[in-house]
Amino acid sequence: RLERLQRVVTKLQMESGLCEEQLNQADALLQADVRLLAAGKAPQKAAEVERDLDKADAMIRLLFNDVQSLKDGRHPQGEQMYRRVYRLHERLVSIRTEYNLRLKSGAPVTAATAVSVTSGQRRPEPDEAPLRYLQELLAWVEENQRRVAAGEWGADLPTVETHLGAHRGLHRAIEEFRAKVERARADEVRPLGAGGCGAGAQLRSTPPVPPQNSSKARLRHLESLHGFVSAATKELLWLSEREEEEVAFDWSHNNTAMAAKKESYS
Repeated sequence: RLERLQRVVTKLQMESGLCEEQLNQADALLQADVRLLAAGKAPQKAAEVERDLDKADAMIRLLFNDVQSLKDGRHPQGEQMYRRVYRLHERLVSIRTEYNLRLKSGAPVTAATAVSVTSGQRRPEPDEAPLRYLQELLAWVEENQRRVAAGEWGADLPTVETHLGAHRGLHRAIEEFRAKVERARADEVRPLGAGGCGAGAQLRSTPPVPPQNSSKARLRHLESLHGFVSAATKELLWLSEREEEEVAFDWSHNNTAMAAKKESYS
């Protein structure tokens, strides 16, 4: 049993390193595209970033399952491995949030904006920046509202543990999002240019509010579900151990421990 668990530890150490490399690659591609956008050019690596993030997401789900097997086996490195995988998941959420906010929802580069960049003008124009930022925030809200609404629950302890760890990372990102919303609101109340008045008024009438309440509710329900499934799993393990004892017990009259068994039953 210890040898099997130690093989799981070795596997976790190797695959978490590969996952970290995957996240580093996604982050490097993302930052390259962010620099292109800042220079007024179209992003080039969006599809690769999304593909790398999806690969890392799948790897982390499997890593959480391995971590759960260590914790179930009471391996001394179980908690350490859990923190390591959880940090990877937090980084995944952070990179995906930046991708959704700055790249996926970014407005395409038009001929007019390209001309303004080549002629030395700042892009976006000062009066357009708050509007653009608010549009990105709204896209972020819609994306994460869908993620919260479509979140799964799990039918056993490993999957519930995986979903709980994943949502904790997402909830932390949502909590940190409030500062961005407040900053955007402060910028948005400034007068916008004539070209942005209509959209600005529309955004003012529907201010970006992150899916905080639904995320809190999902986190609370996941924690409650995890507590119940953990307790039920312990009871099932206890029953299984008692069953094994009964099956292995020598029930013949020659067993000298029969008297003690009768006393235990009484």
